[in-house]
Amino acid sequence: MVYRSLVLMLALALGLGLSGCGKEEPPKPKPQEATKEKLQKQAGELLDTAKQLLEEQKDKFLQEMNSRLQGLDQKIKELQDKAEQASPEVKAKMQDLIKNLQDKQEAVKKQLQESKGAAGQAWEELKSGLNEKLREMEQETEKGKNI
Repeated sequence: MVYRSLVLMLALALGLGLSGCGKEEPPKPKPQEATKEKLQKQAGELLDTAKQLLEEQKDKFLQEMNSRLQGLDQKIKELQDKAEQASPEVKAKMQDLIKNLQDKQEAVKKQLQESKGAAGQAWEELKSGLNEKLREMEQETEKGKNI
């Protein structure tokens, strides 16, 4: 009887063991290998995207600056109209202010043209300088209205 139990257990264990042998697990997907060529291609694509984004931001900034310059043109014309109707003393002060604003405006326009080729730190410095100059000019035109 012990012999039979032992044979039965052995047969059962063998049957269970062999039943799992016929099934194969699906192969695990291999992780993609990061080849040098793939990495270089991805880096190039990222660099192109970054360049495009920077160019778009630069174009937007230049459009904004040109718009602000047009606004200054209008304010200068208003000051000129006001100067024409002012007393000789006020007219002289306003004409000096207008001449100063026009000179600064020409300098800013020149810098805008030069800035189109700038990049990196030079672009950031130009951008900051242009913003500051236009802000100062806008303040001066407001002061001119109170002369």
